[in-house]
Amino acid sequence: MEIRLSNFELLRLVAMTMVLVIHVFIGISRPSQADTFNFPLQSLSFYAVNAFTIICVNLFILISGWFGINLKLAKLGELIFQVLFFSTLIFFSLALYCPEKYFNVESLSTIFMLNSNDYWFVKAYIGLCLFSPILNLFISHIDRNQYKLILFLLFGLQTIYGWLSIDGANWIAGGYSVYSFICLYLLARYAKLYGCQIRIRRIAICNIPIKIYISIFCLIVLTLTLAAYFLTWLGLPFEGRLFTYTNPLVVLESLVFLCIFKNFHLQNKWINKIALSSMAIYLLHGNELILRPMYSACVQYIYNNYDGVTFIFYLTIFLLSIAVLALLLDQIRLYIYHLLFHKRHDIYSNG
Repeated sequence: MEIRLSNFELLRLVAMTMVLVIHVFIGISRPSQADTFNFPLQSLSFYAVNAFTIICVNLFILISGWFGINLKLAKLGELIFQVLFFSTLIFFSLALYCPEKYFNVESLSTIFMLNSNDYWFVKAYIGLCLFSPILNLFISHIDRNQYKLILFLLFGLQTIYGWLSIDGANWIAGGYSVYSFICLYLLARYAKLYGCQIRIRRIAICNIPIKIYISIFCLIVLTLTLAAYFLTWLGLPFEGRLFTYTNPLVVLESLVFLCIFKNFHLQNKWINKIALSSMAIYLLHGNELILRPMYSACVQYIYNNYDGVTFIFYLTIFLLSIAVLALLLDQIRLYIYHLLFHKRHDIYSNG
């Protein structure tokens, strides 16, 4: 029987919480140069939260890479079924609510993710899954030095054409691509396979104390926060480049955060059960019919009408409501899937 490791399941839930928060920034304007002068604490807080949560997508792929993807059509089928369940539910709910706005071909096309922004993560992840047998074969037939060189070349190319020149290669797409997912997958597999062979001052990476990982993580968050603040303060329009999935510092931050949770000793059936439905949170609020016209609009309303602790309180209630609703709806999806196929698989499983 497959054993699900609760520390990694908890990490998956934390990453999904970060997705909810990172999407909050769609509805909130970024600090201006004047804001850094007049509201320094508010600007620093904005960048600190951004620096902390920008690792969300990278974490999901690193988890998959850490354990490896064992591609099975049944597992892939359940993922697609989950996507279709939420996209169909959202379309018909909105079409019934406001048919003159949503009952059209453009909205209908979101069910099958036919538009570029429709569940981009799902499409890129499916691409990674389809490539995974080739990647696993490659990993099993290459030595450590060759593996390290390939990683260096892949991330070097991404850094130049997917970060320094964010539009240098459209197929890298600033991290929103199968290419970037492959890079992260291979990085996590390398860390898992060779972590105990890599030494820093005679200490194997796999044996580094958790407090060191936490210190490194906090240092990276602080560096990104201060760099973004002072770039904005100086009037240099580059702070957004810091908060991209392809920023090498963000990639390192993601890997360090995974290593923090790797060192947790935790086993809890409720965490495992909830984590089974974690993707539902993204599928509910990340749907393009919901994300910008509704989710972001609600965030913007809260932001415009409340300040300080009150803003944080109402925003937290809003985000929790989205998460709970998604998790409850996914129980219906699981029930229907079980009735139809009598067997449940999990493409995100670990262990």
